[in-house]
Order: sequence, then structure tokens, then C-alpha cells
Amino acid sequence: MFHVTLEQGQGLTTMLAISAAAIVLTVYGYRRTTRQLPRSPARTLLALRLGAVLLVLLLLFRPVLSLQRDVQQKRALILVLDQSASMSIRDDASGVPRFDQARSRVLEWTTRLNQEFELPILTFADQATTLEDLRELQSLTAEGKATSLTRGLVNAARVKPRAEVEGVVLFSDGNHNAAGDPVEIARKLGVVVHTVGVGNSLHGNSSYRDIQVTGLECPPQLPINNQARLTAFVDAVGFPGRVVKVQLEEDERRIAEADLVLDDVEGPQAVALQFLPTVKGRHRYTVRVPVLSEEKIAENNHRSALAQVVDARLRVLYLEGTLRAEYGALVDRFLAKDADIEFCALVQTRRNVFLQRTNIAGLKLSGIPTDPAVLARFDVFVIGDLDSTFLRPEQMNQLIKRVREGAGLVMIGGYNSLGPGGYGGTPLEAILPVEVGSREIGQVKEAFLPVLTPEGRTHPIFANIAGFFPTREGPAKIAGLPPLDGCVRLGRARPSATVLAVLPDPGGTPQAAMPILAIHPVGQGRAAVFTGDTTRNWQQIPRAFDKESPFLRFWGQLIRWAANRNDAVKAEAGIEAHTDRAYYEPDSPVTILAVVRDKDGEGAGKAEVRARVRVPQSHDIAVNLTPVAGPAGHYRGIFDPHRSGTYEIVVEGKLGSETLKAESITVEVGRPNLEFERVDLDEKMLTRIAAATGGRYYHLSTADRLLETLDRKEQKRRLALEQPLYWPPLYWILFVGLLTGEWLLRRRYQLR
Repeated sequence: MFHVTLEQGQGLTTMLAISAAAIVLTVYGYRRTTRQLPRSPARTLLALRLGAVLLVLLLLFRPVLSLQRDVQQKRALILVLDQSASMSIRDDASGVPRFDQARSRVLEWTTRLNQEFELPILTFADQATTLEDLRELQSLTAEGKATSLTRGLVNAARVKPRAEVEGVVLFSDGNHNAAGDPVEIARKLGVVVHTVGVGNSLHGNSSYRDIQVTGLECPPQLPINNQARLTAFVDAVGFPGRVVKVQLEEDERRIAEADLVLDDVEGPQAVALQFLPTVKGRHRYTVRVPVLSEEKIAENNHRSALAQVVDARLRVLYLEGTLRAEYGALVDRFLAKDADIEFCALVQTRRNVFLQRTNIAGLKLSGIPTDPAVLARFDVFVIGDLDSTFLRPEQMNQLIKRVREGAGLVMIGGYNSLGPGGYGGTPLEAILPVEVGSREIGQVKEAFLPVLTPEGRTHPIFANIAGFFPTREGPAKIAGLPPLDGCVRLGRARPSATVLAVLPDPGGTPQAAMPILAIHPVGQGRAAVFTGDTTRNWQQIPRAFDKESPFLRFWGQLIRWAANRNDAVKAEAGIEAHTDRAYYEPDSPVTILAVVRDKDGEGAGKAEVRARVRVPQSHDIAVNLTPVAGPAGHYRGIFDPHRSGTYEIVVEGKLGSETLKAESITVEVGRPNLEFERVDLDEKMLTRIAAATGGRYYHLSTADRLLETLDRKEQKRRLALEQPLYWPPLYWILFVGLLTGEWLLRRRYQLR
């Protein structure tokens, strides 16, 4: 069947009518012009003119010849084959891997059905691939790191238009372990999905013997030098009463083990493993149970997790009795600038009314906390110019208990602190490294610089800043540090104390000098007393003259020591980066975290931070990191990994004209041995997928029955072909040629 249409939209009748009129007018005109010529030349000239007119009409109306014919077309049967690592399991009597069994069936079906169906073939694991040539299937192995049934189904539905698809046949063991719900995805595809189960339900086999590490609870971050606890889950079949060793390895080095008596109860047994992480950085922790000779599957006897050993972020509670200059210096120039500290500062604005300043999300305190659970959230307590009457005995006892359990206490000078604040004889004085004296002990009002003792010169609190202070042997090596305006008087140091700095005493012996900074242990915690209350001078005046200041490092190192962390504070620009977890499921978002510090070691909140992510078997992507609430200088960015593998992340920050670069980070998408966490054939999942689409489920052993249900009738399809009856370039050339020929003949015949 064919018919002619016009591309410009006019009717064919209109074109014929105009063409007829043009022909009549052309013939009429030429009859007058060529009346004196012989018949043959006249006909030639008329033919040339009519040809030119017809070419113009064709170019104007652009006719198209449309042809239609009905053809018989094969329907598509799309074969989808699971290529994940769990398909390498040999769990039948023949010892043939699941993947090889399924592949043999796919190859057999392509031979039997290729006369009746189109047979596209896809393989999938965490990604899906359409095979261009059937020969590619022969060289494939089951080694995918994850099983994404959703990706396999979605990509199968895209191979052919839905109207041309007879159905999708999914060969798999059904152990979906990636993002998305395969049943919901299948329901929305609009095509029938038949599922073929490959493998066996091993737990239902009386001869089956296996030990499997089914789970590992490992925190993504572990505080250094703190007792850590990992919990492994071990499920055993066929070994009741057998005693096995559950081993914990850190980077392939055994660090703990526990005996486990295997039971015959369905479900895993929990095993707690404790250890002490001592090296900062990223480590791989592996729980392993030695493989027994009766086991068929060895790959599931261990499980690994990655964790970052870090200095945990410090939390400081600062209690202040008045809005004094020292409060502003500590909060604005230290606590709010230190990138490693979360703090809550409570300052009394009028009697028993406290104002909260904090960078801890969700924390709201209207007064000095009394709840032990709240106190337990903090690592260090700083008590400033706050009279003892604001702390009830039970509050003091709760605070003392928290310090003995491992927290730090720092009491600083003021007109209403220590002795003048009435702390003499209180329970709190009993855990301080000095005797504070009575309320009448008074203040030192003469300016001075603390003199470091021999212990102070080498103590972590004065790391890298001892040169700013005089010692008993001589003046400061780095001149120019402003003196303190005064301090609170103290009694003598306790025998357990270490005095790090003293008040200069030109008239007396060095041994009699009054302590300015003293420390000592309290149970598992630490306590310090620093009597100076005008350290803002150490920050303001040097900064005004663009000189180095020990202010941030002194307070940072004092607080870190109180929290039992002795790392020195570095006064240099830098950037550190890590991720919120060490491994991720495919399609789970990866969060990149970075901390940027300026040349003074303070958190930099106005840096430009970007990460470059090297994606396995793909191109790099860029991720912008933006500032986040909390300690200064913290940034965060997020990206979505779409395939399993190892990702390398490089984070850079631009701070003014300086470019900072962090050490590269590697994260894993898809857990190691993820494919062997579940090894049984999941017939329930495959049945649900088939039922959601109107399909059927078969085990591989009975899958040939599916072929009997297929509709082998070829689909009638109407093909439409269109052939334009014009070609502008050629027609314009012919048009010019015809007019040129007519003009030459008219000159030859001496016509106008």
C-alpha cells in the first residue's frame, strides 16, 4: 500500500490543480512565442520550460511517497544472568558452580529458541551489561562484589520496547544485597518477569556443615588508647558442641581471641572481642574462625570492617560566674576557634540566671547541670570566677565522681574562685592539687609572667611554647610575651601534685614560690589549678603586632592534658579529611568530612574546600564541601557511589592564596565477602519478584517447563517507509540547467 502526501501540509488536490494551471499557462504562452518555428524546435523549448515549472512546483510542495506493509516480527525473550560472586558456590552433588549451571542452561535455550524469539542476554552483579555477542558469555566468571537485582531488572526492561517483549527470565540465587527493593522495582517495569532459582537451601540439607561469620558490629571511629569492643556473630550448622577459636585481627595482626562453643540453635551466636587501639589511622579489623575440614564453603568464615582510630572530639563544659574579659577570651578566642573541641559555656548574667553559649547541636542548658547523664557527656570541666555557693554539695559530688571516672577538671583564677570563692574545705577542694585557703586569702595584683619549673619545661602542656616563659635558670628565650595582670593566692601544693609554673619570688627561695599551675591525678581522671585570670593579654597584644602567641596552644594543651590526651596543638595551616564510614553499600551516600586550620592552628571557617573522587573504572568526579555547624573549620560534602570497588578521595582547601592538601582517603563500596554473607538460595525473594509481574518461579532443575508456557506466535507489525519525491540540491541544478538550455535555444532561434 502506498500513497503520496505533501510535506508542507497542503492537499494533493491543491498541488495537482496548481500544477495543471501552471502547465496550461505555460503551453498557452509558448504557442504564441513559437508560432513561426518548426514543430520540433517548438516542442523542445516547451518541454524545457515545462520541466523547469514542474521542478519549482515539486520544491514548493515537497511530495512524499509513503509505503506501508505488514511484517511478522519475533518477540523478545530477555535472559538475565546473575554474575555475582555467590554464584561461584558449588553446592550441588556435581560440584559445578551455580554460575556454570545457569550459563549452560542459557546457552541451551538460545539454541532451542533462536528461531522463535529474539534473545538479548544481560549479565549483572552490582552493575548490568548487555552482551553484544553470545561468545562473550563463555569467558565470564562469577566475581561480582554485590548482587543488585534492581539493576539487573531495570536494565533488562530497557533493552526492547515493552510492546515487543514476551518476558524477562532472571537466573539468580536471589541474594539481593544492594540498594532498592527488587519486588517494588519489578512491579513497576511493565513486563512479565519469570525467575529461575540457581543453587540450594543449604541449611535444609542434613549433610550440610558450615560455620559462617554472619555479622560484625564495629564502630566507624574508635578513640585511641580507649578500650574498644567489637561484636561478631557466628552461625554454625552441623557442629553442635564443637569449640572453635574466634580470632580478631587488626591489619592481619591477631590482637584478640575468644573460645566459642557452637550450638545447634538456628540463628547466630554473639561473641564480644575487646582490644586497645594504639595507632591512629584507618585499620582493617577481621573476625575469623578457622575453616574445619567438613566445611564446603570457606569464604564465609571471616568478615572484615574498616574503622578509623582517632582522637575523639573533646567536649568541654565551662562554668563562669561573671561576664569578664577572661570569659570572652576563652570562649571567642579559644573554645570557638579550636577545631577539635565541642563546648558549652554557661555564664551568669545576673544571680542564678545563666546564659548558654555552645556549638553542640541540640544541647540546651539553662543552669548548672545536675543530671549525671548530662555530666557524662563532657570530658573536661572548667570552673572560672564562680562562687562555691552556686554548686550544691550533691553537684560537687557528681562532678567529683565524673572526674574519678576519667574526666578532667580545670579551676582558674578570679575574684570569686578557689579560696576567695569559698572552695576551701569543700569536697571539690579535696581533689585539687593545691590547698586553696580561705576566702580572705586575697589576690596578687602585681603584673608577672609565670616561671616554669623543670617539670613545666618538659610537660606536654607547654609543648612548643616553653620558650615564651622564664625559668629559674633565666629569662624567656622568646621575648615580648605580655605579663598577666595578677592571680589568686594559693596555699601549698599537695604531695601528689606536680607544679609546672610558679609566681616569681625575688625575695624568697625558689622552693617557697607560690604555685601558678599545678596538676595531679584523680582516680582515672586529672585535675589542674591555674590561678591567672588575664591570659587574654597573651592573645590580644601579640596578634596586634603580628607576633606569634602561645595563647591557643597553652589552653588547647591544658584542656587536652586534662582529658588525658597529650597531643601538642600545632600552630600551622593544614587540612585533615576522613569519611563518616570506612565502607558503604552500593548506592549509599558517602559523606566526606574535612577540618581546615589556619596558620595559627585555629579552625578556618572561610576556606574553599573541594574533593576529587577517583571512581573505579570511570572518570573522576568533583565534590564541593561546605561548612557545618559545630567546631570551627569543619566541612562536609556528599556523593553517591554507583558501583562497588575502592574509591580514592583527595581533599584540597584554598585558604586565601594558600592551597592545602590532605592525605588521600580510600573507602570501599561493597563489604569484603558481602556475597558470602548469605549463601542459601532465596526462593522467597525470587517468587515474590515473579508474582509481582504475573510471571512464574522455577528452580533450575525444572526451568524447562517455562518454555512450554511461552507465546511463540510472531507479532504482526506494520512498517511504514517514506520516500521524498524531491531532492533540493539536484532539483535546483536541473532547474538552472533547463533554463540555461532554453535560453541558448531561444538565442539560436532568434526569439526574445
